[in-house]
Amino acid sequence: RACARILPGPPKQLFVRTLGQMALHRAGFVFALLGVALPGLWSIGFFAAADQLAAPLGSDDECLPTDVGVGVPGCGLNALQRRAISQALGAGSVASAASTAEVATIPPGVNLGGWLVLEDWFFSGTQGRHVASQGTTGQGVGLPPLLKGLEDTPWQSEGLLTKWLQDTRGDEEALQVFSSHREAYITGDDLEQISSLGIRSVRVPLPWATFADALSPIDAAVYKAGAKIVPDPVYGDKASFVTVDREWLAGLLREAAQHNLKIVLDLHFMPAGSSDGTYSGIWPLKPKFWTDSVSTSGGEVVPLTTVGLWIAEAMVKWVESLGPSELGVVEGITLLNEPGHMASIDKNNSKPFTRGEKQVLDWMGETAGLFRRSTLPGKGVKLYVSASEPSFDNFWETVAPWYMKTFTAQERHAWAVFDIHWYTAWGGCSGRTVPGGGYLCSQPVEEVRPFLQNCIEKDMAKFKRKVDGLKS
Repeated sequence: RACARILPGPPKQLFVRTLGQMALHRAGFVFALLGVALPGLWSIGFFAAADQLAAPLGSDDECLPTDVGVGVPGCGLNALQRRAISQALGAGSVASAASTAEVATIPPGVNLGGWLVLEDWFFSGTQGRHVASQGTTGQGVGLPPLLKGLEDTPWQSEGLLTKWLQDTRGDEEALQVFSSHREAYITGDDLEQISSLGIRSVRVPLPWATFADALSPIDAAVYKAGAKIVPDPVYGDKASFVTVDREWLAGLLREAAQHNLKIVLDLHFMPAGSSDGTYSGIWPLKPKFWTDSVSTSGGEVVPLTTVGLWIAEAMVKWVESLGPSELGVVEGITLLNEPGHMASIDKNNSKPFTRGEKQVLDWMGETAGLFRRSTLPGKGVKLYVSASEPSFDNFWETVAPWYMKTFTAQERHAWAVFDIHWYTAWGGCSGRTVPGGGYLCSQPVEEVRPFLQNCIEKDMAKFKRKVDGLKS
C-alpha cells in the first residue's frame, strides 16, 4: 500500500526507476546530503517514528485492516502508523527556500537492497502489498531469473528459502538459483548508471554467511573456508544460507573503483536472527541471537552474541587484509545493521527477544572496540554505528548519551558515524494508495515535496541537537 508498491516492473527495473525518479524506496535506499552537519543521511524507504515509539500499545492502537488473508496483522507497525500521524501532520511550517536550496540535488549514495541480502517483499510481483510482511505469511513469489511461480506458496525469508531449495531441488540447483540472481540483479552497467547520475557512494548489505568460516569452532567441517551453503547454527533444520565469496567481493570493490564509486559494506543480520522481520534471514521464526547459545566442537557453550563478535572480527580482519586498490574503495563498514530492530515493540507485545537494552548497547560497544583496536581508523575507513528506534523504548534519551560516552569527540569527528534510518514506509510521513498515511500517491509532487521536506527537516534537526559528530 506504500507509494513505492505502485511502481510497475520487476525488482531491478524498480531499482533503476527509483534512482531516475528520485523516489525514496527501500529498494533504492537513498542518501540525502543535508549540509555539512549531516554528511550522508541515509534515507531508507523510510521509517518515521515519534519519541514515544515503543510505548505500550493501547486501545487506540488497534491493528489496521488487512486484505491479503493474513491472520495476524503486524499490530506493532500498524499502531505506529496511527500514533505518528498527528505529530507528523502537526510539524512546523514548510521548509524555507533557503534551507531547501542547501539540499543536494543528487543524493550522494544509494543502497543495493535485494541483491546479496534478500527480503521477500522485494520479489512479491503484482500481488505484493506490504513493505514488511505481516503475520507469518511471506510474499516472495520467486527469485529471478530462475525461480518463478511460487504465488501459491510464497517464501518468507532468505534462510527458509535456501533450505527449501536444498530440500526440494538439491544443493546444486539452490546454488544456481542464487548465483543467477546475484549475477543478474546488479551488473557493471548498473554501477555505471549509478555513477553517471552523480552518486558516489554505494551501500552493499551482506549476510553473516559472507564470513561463515568464523563459525569453524562450532563445526570446522561445516563452516569451512570455501563452503557454498551453510546451515544456521540454531535453526539448521529450517534455515540455510548461500555464502558470498570474498574474492568475488574484492572484485566488486575493484569494479566500483573503475566507476569512481566508494563502497559501504554492511553486515545486515546475524545467525538465528538479530532482529524481528523478514530481514532477519529466519523470519517468521523467533530471533534468538540475543538469548541463545551454541556448543563448540570442544564442548564449550558459547553465547550467540559471542559468535556474532567472531563474525564482526572476521569482517574487520578481512577489510584490513585488502590490498591498496580494494581498501581505498571501502568508505566504511557496518558491523551489524539495526541491532535488535523491533525489540522494544516486541517486548511491549509480550514477545521479547533480547535480554534488555543494555545488552544490545554493550554488544554494540564491543564491536566498536574491535574496530577501534584495528588498523582501519588510521586507514581512512569509517565505522557506521547503526541504531534503530524500534529497538529502544526511548531512543534519543538512551542511545544518544550512550554514543556520546562510548566514542570520544575526536573519534566522532574522524571515523565513528552515528547511523539511523529514516523510514517513510510507515508513520505519519508515509505515502499510500489508500488513506492512513501523510499523503496519497495520487497527490501532485508539488504538494508531496514540501511535506516530506518538512518531515525530514524536523527529524534531522533533532538528530543534529542530540548527536555531535559524523551522522548518517
